[in-house]
Amino acid sequence: MSTEDATALDEVAEGESVKAKTVERGNKVLVTPLYGVKGEQPMCYHVSIDGCNILLDCGWNDQFDVDLLAPLAAIAPTIDAVLISHPDTAHLGALPYAFGKLGMNCKVYATLPVHKMGQMYMYDHFLTRQDQCDFQETFSLDDVDTAFAAFVPVKFMQLSMLRGKGEGITVTAYAAGHTLGGAVWKIGKDAEDVVYAVDYNVRKERHLNGTAFDAIHRPALLITDACNVGRAVPNKATRDAQLTEAILSSVRKNGNVLIPIDPAGRVLELILLLEEKWAQRQLGSYQIILLTNVAYNTIDFAKSHLEWMGEGVTTAFERKRENPFDTKFLTLCHSMEELKALPAGPKVVLASFGSLEAGPARHLFAEWADNASNLVILTGQPEPGSLSEEVLQMSTKASAKKVKMELAHRVPLEGDELAEFEKSRKTSTSAKTESVKDEQMLEVEDEVADIKPVEQEAEPMDVLFGVTTVGETQDADLRRRACLTEGFTPISTPYGPMFADEVWEPTMTDYGEEISMEKFHEASQSVIGAISIEPVREVPMIEQDQAESVQELEDEIQEVPTKLVSENREVNIRATILSVDFEGRADGKSVRTLITQTSPRRIVLVHGSITDTKALKTQLAASLPGIDIDTPSAGETVECTSASATYKIRLSDALVQKAKLRDMAGYKVGWINGIVGKALEEGGAPMLLPLSALNSNNGDGMALTSVTRDALVKKSSTQPGSVFLGDLRLSDLRQVLSQEGVPAEFAEGVLVCANGRVTVRKDGDEKLVVEGALSNEYFDIRNILYAQYQIL
Repeated sequence: MSTEDATALDEVAEGESVKAKTVERGNKVLVTPLYGVKGEQPMCYHVSIDGCNILLDCGWNDQFDVDLLAPLAAIAPTIDAVLISHPDTAHLGALPYAFGKLGMNCKVYATLPVHKMGQMYMYDHFLTRQDQCDFQETFSLDDVDTAFAAFVPVKFMQLSMLRGKGEGITVTAYAAGHTLGGAVWKIGKDAEDVVYAVDYNVRKERHLNGTAFDAIHRPALLITDACNVGRAVPNKATRDAQLTEAILSSVRKNGNVLIPIDPAGRVLELILLLEEKWAQRQLGSYQIILLTNVAYNTIDFAKSHLEWMGEGVTTAFERKRENPFDTKFLTLCHSMEELKALPAGPKVVLASFGSLEAGPARHLFAEWADNASNLVILTGQPEPGSLSEEVLQMSTKASAKKVKMELAHRVPLEGDELAEFEKSRKTSTSAKTESVKDEQMLEVEDEVADIKPVEQEAEPMDVLFGVTTVGETQDADLRRRACLTEGFTPISTPYGPMFADEVWEPTMTDYGEEISMEKFHEASQSVIGAISIEPVREVPMIEQDQAESVQELEDEIQEVPTKLVSENREVNIRATILSVDFEGRADGKSVRTLITQTSPRRIVLVHGSITDTKALKTQLAASLPGIDIDTPSAGETVECTSASATYKIRLSDALVQKAKLRDMAGYKVGWINGIVGKALEEGGAPMLLPLSALNSNNGDGMALTSVTRDALVKKSSTQPGSVFLGDLRLSDLRQVLSQEGVPAEFAEGVLVCANGRVTVRKDGDEKLVVEGALSNEYFDIRNILYAQYQIL
């Protein structure tokens, strides 16, 4: 509905009850970066859409600095949904802490690979840190499970509806490249979209396709990162050759190669590269090792989720049944002990973590760094303040290179420490056992005290159930009557019998034959030999419960007692330090091109240094004149509400039935010509009625006055000819024509078809123009062109 029509309607309806539900401005959108702006910090951004609080990523650093999460702690309980773009620590590392300590309780939306591989990340973090410090105070495995139980796995281009405060808001994930399952998110409400795109890659890799924003056009707001604006266009062949030659140079000198990596994500691309080069050059004598706590799980997951990978991987599997992750040279290790147990010889070890803040990579660096034959390869931008950043800076110095670091690990208790621990454990076990016994005795006494005394005489209830109490003990009688008259007695353990004192020992079968245990015994001996049958001692329920509880306590404390041992070490860096860009992110030129093609109405730049942020803002201001570009600081709120008005209207059933709607980009599109009637309820949206309602006062129960009718007749119009819906590029048309057997080639920006008899070009208004002599070829090409559009 046009603004002119809406204005006329308001003028006509003044003084009447016909009121349109008008929002003078669009959806109220507020963007607040919590952290991760004007720097290389992890990412976390708060977006509020009409009161619905959405968190874009929830990252943390490898130091697990709790102070960094202070802005998140202030709003965590109010978050209604979280969107996760990638499975690494910088995008989801704070989720276990937020769910376990900050009171976050909401749905988390991510693709299936991000969900599963992100869980592997956090498991590896906990197991590694717990081995080096008391990490339970930060978060536990239960916190990890709680956080990832809230995940809602989605597929690419799957439309998901939010609930509660998010009613009417949809979220859709699009492939981002960079990591397996990495997503660009589109948040939609009414006719406006908010797009969140960080850490994406436009180039095809061994196991991933590049991203494309084809389904995203002119969003109301684009939130994107600026950290890649200075990145040069990568040369894949040169990079791979440099990496391979550096590794071979080290191992041929009997040296070892350490590649610090994260446990899931970019490591998959590295594994495929090494497997490919080892197979090409027949380097099986040099061992490739993946050393993480979740090494097996990472490879197993990659094997079973090929459908999320690039076309090369899926095509090879469909045609040849080749799975690229059925590795031939890779050895999986889960601890330093397993690594040391491998045969001697040069090794290429991919170990966690990439920041060198913890894990086996930190220990291997301390052990191998002082050997000039060894090589350390850093495959990405080091995390600020991490050991990897310090090592990279030290490598550029010509003077002596030394780095101080602390190493910690757990060792079993021995001697007096072990004896003291055993003594305290026995004391604690005895105290807990006595406590369990006391609690169970009190429970039994309470149960017996609640049973009212009864007479020995049989009552009607006894007769009804055919049960007599003569000759039984009073306790048994009381318990039986409690079951029959007051319900079942609660059982303290899951293994107790339903009727604790009922003993069924039949002496006759249903056919009147006497039951003889000797016959069963003889039959058993004839089949399986002599069997000694020992009398079974009836164990009272209280004793059973006590034994089970004590056994549970014993099981809990059967862990090997250990203690933390730490040492400060000064490491001389004599090994070669090589930095290779293997992050798989878009270059600066691709970033500018993608944003320009998307044509957003407003841009918010996040996650990038101050220099990079200013540079990208300047470049985009030149290519997208008139567009608002915001660069907020952490904690600064930017209001991104659209200035265009939004009008809501309901379609009558009669109008929908007559409309010819076509499917396009997930929507139903069609031309509708009608008149606006009254709302069904006070304050609701007005009803759009068919033109036939002008001749009737009872059209769908929506009466129109003569004044309204006359005004709307003046404004009513017919469909202005055919409307072509779609965005067709000449390169796509050329591909379609080739499939139809029509030759087509480009010449100076014009698509020349049918050996020059027909041409297709775009004019100044980006409209397609078909020119040529009237012939069969002309009409065939025109029909093929029309078939690429939805025509209304």
